[in-house]
Amino acid sequence: MADINQLCMNCMSSLEGKNVCPVCGHSVEEPQSANALALKTILQNRYVVGRVKSCNSEGITYIGYDTVLHAPIELREFFPATLCSRAPGGTILVNSGSEVRYDECLSYFLSCSREVAHVREFPAITQLYDIFEENNTAYTVAEWVESIPLRYFVERSGGSLSWNDARQLFMPVLSALSAIHSTGMNHLGISPDSLRIMQDGRMKLTEFCIPAVRMTGRELPADLYAGCAALEQYLPGVSAGEYTDVYGFAASLFFALTGVMPKPAIQRKEDPRLLIPSSLLKSIPPHVISALANALQVSPENRTSTFERLRAELSASPTVTIETASLQHIPPVYPSQTPPPVRRKGSVPPFVWVLVSCVCCLIVLAVIGVIWISSQNTGGTSSSEVSSASSEDSSELTSEISSEIDSSSAESADMIDVPNLVGQKYEDVAEAAKGKEYQVLTAANRQFSDTVPEGSIISQTPEAGDGAKMSKGTAVVVVISQGPAIRELPEIEGMDLAAASTAVADQGFVPSKVEEYSDTVAAGLAVGYQGVKAGDEMPYGSQVLIVISKGPDPSKSE
Repeated sequence: MADINQLCMNCMSSLEGKNVCPVCGHSVEEPQSANALALKTILQNRYVVGRVKSCNSEGITYIGYDTVLHAPIELREFFPATLCSRAPGGTILVNSGSEVRYDECLSYFLSCSREVAHVREFPAITQLYDIFEENNTAYTVAEWVESIPLRYFVERSGGSLSWNDARQLFMPVLSALSAIHSTGMNHLGISPDSLRIMQDGRMKLTEFCIPAVRMTGRELPADLYAGCAALEQYLPGVSAGEYTDVYGFAASLFFALTGVMPKPAIQRKEDPRLLIPSSLLKSIPPHVISALANALQVSPENRTSTFERLRAELSASPTVTIETASLQHIPPVYPSQTPPPVRRKGSVPPFVWVLVSCVCCLIVLAVIGVIWISSQNTGGTSSSEVSSASSEDSSELTSEISSEIDSSSAESADMIDVPNLVGQKYEDVAEAAKGKEYQVLTAANRQFSDTVPEGSIISQTPEAGDGAKMSKGTAVVVVISQGPAIRELPEIEGMDLAAASTAVADQGFVPSKVEEYSDTVAAGLAVGYQGVKAGDEMPYGSQVLIVISKGPDPSKSE
């Protein structure tokens, strides 16, 4: 067994005889988290328990050390703190009256862990290699891989990712999720924190938990990631499924592309709009926006139901380009050593094949030309004979052309004209779109305009005009006018405070109240403004002081 006294319990590197780790800077004197296993506890006579790295209502995740493989590990302990406590020495004591619930949750933990362990062929998800019971609870062991959360990676990458970069991160995870859902397993906690970026630039899905942790009203307190949890996860007694994970996956992708999270689903129930920063509209392909809009529908019955359907919608555009040197800003742990293709000695050089191909094409074209000229000059052979004689030879070509025509017709049937929404009121457009074959989404930030009225649409993506087409179901993202940036103060003299405040707020200003004596305006009514007057121009959002009369000054009447 390795000398565990020379291991840093925070990163499992060698302390080199020091009290502060030379790798991570952790002090050996820093205590372990409350309720956790003691540092350097040995499990199964093999695994060393290190520092707590995370915890939720299901249990605790530690960094650990495998003394057989001589490598750091991720150690997960089932420890539902609402149902149990820890005795000295590490044994779990179940709270009186919670025995049944504890046993049920422990059984779920073991079952879910085994399901995750059985899908080891997918590198995009956590790889478990040991599951065991000890201390009246259960543990899982996985390889420890240095990583950072997607959330931090996006922040460090300038606040958002390009579609090409995001695509290469997310699609392998999508494939893994599609496979594990075919076994009936759900994750229900997909978020920018459970999606982690490895040092080689790949993304991995972590933090698998029992369903009771991911749904409200179950045996354990819910651990939901606001913005990624679907509506059904907030509603007690409602079931979840693949469509629930589709929502979490799409919300995480939305965050990666925009740098902002969708509003929590419980809030989107009243206002389902997705707000996309207008500065990013041109950089996200329209078919991706449409796919996200479908996958982030609040109601499960309207949402994209499977990952295979989501894959098809995200891959709908043939114009997506793949950067061969993607994610260059993540230095790989092991630089690529793949050599260029080697041509075997004695093989034909590539340029010879190119020359041969060109000569063959010229010969074929010459033959076709001769046949065509002959058919024009030969009067004895009717067109029907020519058609009959050549029908057998051309049957394969005709079939290919027909299929292309059929495919083209099918594609045309799925295309609609891009609607021109510019200049229309957003409320009217959003209401009308409910019966249309497209969706309308709004940009996150409105724009000032001296020509387009407030609440009307300034621009849209994709743009309309010149016979522009788009696929059915495409989301049209619109930028809404906020009206002019400089506005006039309205006339408010003689109004009560409520009416004056409304008039000021309607013009885009922020009203506040002050009181002054007035011999001309009755008490409780507006005298005017302090420091400015009606008709003056001020920037939108400026704070203005409404002067409310207190009536005549009593001191002047004495």
